[in-house]
Amino acid sequence: MAEVNPRAYLARIKNVKKGVNTRSRILELIKSRPLTVKSISEEIGRSSSSIRRHLKNMEAEGIVKSQRYKGRIIWMTTGIGQKAIEEVY
Repeated sequence: MAEVNPRAYLARIKNVKKGVNTRSRILELIKSRPLTVKSISEEIGRSSSSIRRHLKNMEAEGIVKSQRYKGRIIWMTTGIGQKAIEEVY
């Protein structure tokens, strides 16, 4: 099991282990390059609807953002959530 990303914990929802692990994996993938929901879904092995739900929850807290690029929606990290974590430590 990969290390849990602190940004995977959300304030607005209940943080169950499975969800935190999935969000950690999503963040690990998109930290180096923007990806589509389909690409993330295929890489992680979860349904597109599950990935989309996690991305929307993280978007609501400013951790990730989406952008239209060549007719597709790509997802990337914002860095905002990381700043808040660094302020705590």
